[in-house]
Amino acid sequence: MKKINTLLFLFFTLNLFAQPNLNVSLVGQLDYPQTLSDVWGYAAPDGTEYALVGMQNGVSIVSLADPANPAELFFVPGANSIWRDIKTWDGFAYVTNENSGGVAVIDLRGLPDSIDSYNWAPNIGGLGTINSCHNLFIDEFGWAYLSGCNVNGGGFLFVDVFTNPGQPVYIGKGPFVYSHDLYARDNRVYSADINAGYFSIHDVSDKTNSILFGIQNIEAFFTHNTLLSDDGTVLFTTDEVGYAPIGSYDVSDPNNIQELDQFRPFFNLGAGPIPHNVFVWDDYLIVSYYTEGCIVIDAAMPDNLIQVGNFDTFLGGAGGFNGAWGAYPFLPSGLILVSDQGNGLYVLEPNYIRACYLEGFVTDATDNSPIVEAKIDFTEELTFAHTDIVGEYKTGIATAGSYSIRVSKVGYEAVDTTVELQNGELTQLDIALQPLPSFTISGAVIDAESANPVPEAKVKFLSDGITYETIANANGTFLIGNVFAGNYDVVAGKWTYKTRLIESEELSENNNTFTLELEPGVEDIFLLDLGWSVSGSASQGHFELAVPPIPIEFNGVTVQLGQDSDNDPGNGCDITGNLSDVFNGVLIGGTTRMIAPDFDATTMESPWISYETYFLNVQTDGAEPGNDAILISIANGDSIVTLEAITDNNAFDPQSYSVSEFNLLDYIVPTANMQLIVEINDNDLTILLLTL
Repeated sequence: MKKINTLLFLFFTLNLFAQPNLNVSLVGQLDYPQTLSDVWGYAAPDGTEYALVGMQNGVSIVSLADPANPAELFFVPGANSIWRDIKTWDGFAYVTNENSGGVAVIDLRGLPDSIDSYNWAPNIGGLGTINSCHNLFIDEFGWAYLSGCNVNGGGFLFVDVFTNPGQPVYIGKGPFVYSHDLYARDNRVYSADINAGYFSIHDVSDKTNSILFGIQNIEAFFTHNTLLSDDGTVLFTTDEVGYAPIGSYDVSDPNNIQELDQFRPFFNLGAGPIPHNVFVWDDYLIVSYYTEGCIVIDAAMPDNLIQVGNFDTFLGGAGGFNGAWGAYPFLPSGLILVSDQGNGLYVLEPNYIRACYLEGFVTDATDNSPIVEAKIDFTEELTFAHTDIVGEYKTGIATAGSYSIRVSKVGYEAVDTTVELQNGELTQLDIALQPLPSFTISGAVIDAESANPVPEAKVKFLSDGITYETIANANGTFLIGNVFAGNYDVVAGKWTYKTRLIESEELSENNNTFTLELEPGVEDIFLLDLGWSVSGSASQGHFELAVPPIPIEFNGVTVQLGQDSDNDPGNGCDITGNLSDVFNGVLIGGTTRMIAPDFDATTMESPWISYETYFLNVQTDGAEPGNDAILISIANGDSIVTLEAITDNNAFDPQSYSVSEFNLLDYIVPTANMQLIVEINDNDLTILLLTL
């Protein structure tokens, strides 16, 4: 019996790791019955500190007179809104929301005994009525800047809140470009223009005529917020996207902005954690990092950002938009306030320490030339770094001590060494790597039955961190130069042949010639690109040839196996979105389709199709199975027949690979141009992306 064997791996990713807390401790916590948004702090003239907590239906005013037991004193109701942003000036709080009512003005001067409030929603000539705004910021002069309002295309607005405290007055507007958030100091605005993908710098000395200085695209083109360093020379940014970094930029010359560094937390890195808001205090960055909680980063050396503290408020899956929304670090006491959307208000005490800095150059030992993309790995920690185009690396760690370091690069002999690191001190470690000898490998791909050449067969040699691949010529022969000795998996294949896999072959100058025999057959184990076409309308998550990421668990259930089926050689699969970050990897909003190359079924005595699938389909809230399906169809050039629709009605039951087999004679007339078609259509936006 001849079969077509196709192996598919399709998954929805979640994660369940909570990072251990470091240099940040819990002081107090206050639960809420509703989802929270942003948080701000207020210090009254008598020294009492307060938390101003954004909720879906208003603002909670919390006394921190006893920080270990935060107590709500007042609640100011407002329009229902997921988003609520809060700032204070001269005894008043100003609150935006994205629904209605304009800006709430709360008089805090009577605390702890009383408060008063009203909504400011002026009708501006030529613009209309200010009903909603996404965000606001108040600078050192008392100018309030409203971002993302329902007027001026969401471009920022200038409001005077200092002349008559509690009585805002609209003065002017910035450019007609949506500003998601901004920071202002010394009459300069640093706007997070999220939809445009960049931040922009403006001279706003004249509030009736702002002037654009410059713009800067950033890593993920989704600039969410910006904050300036204490000395005013460096701007720190967030992109509200999985795996996006905290960026640092030299903005001392707005016409020549230079990127200095990117920070990503090493813990749960594969899950694509999402940064939300960054604040700066004494050259530390305090970041609300959604599912990673509050992260503290030493930014005293802005070209070498190093995590020195964290407190994880969210114990659910890593990656996604749950967890910490805001982290406020500016109370006179030094306490940090964190608003976790589902777990309430956290009062935290940081122990601010400077990092242990490790920097240096990695060069070629033979000619002292720089080595690019060499890896510097703290072998017993999560921390690692890579060299840049001049062979330089910059990294570090929070805790002083003795650390084992491995410096490696494909084609070089790795160097292991030990360094002693101290907090607040820079250690220089320069490493020269010795090149490994290289050689040429050659061979031929032949038909196992006829011994004839197999022209255009694909050949691949794989080892840790390096892949050599080529295509055999018309005579079935191949040649690959500059190969380094080591253990490799050898793969050869072509459509209408079975893929050949030789595992853990030791390549050397004495073992560098191969004859690879392929057995005829229609098979794909997804270790090579054998010509499947991929199309579809989905915005992301299309089928791709890949190796599955690490195993992932959620609520005690394995939702991502992290490996291929045991029935299949190798570990390659065709996957919808090969990322551990669900929000940037999972199939969203449309169709993805893969179609096999033609094959001839007329010569098969008993044409069967067999394949294995792994499918998890979960709705937006992650709590219910979705209603999507994998459709497997067969076409013969004249008609298309659906073999099965694979659904997932028990999303959080134990998952495993499912084997399917079909006799084609029961479904369709065999022809010489058969095609297998695999399609998924995300009918209901399984994951809904929100801009928070």
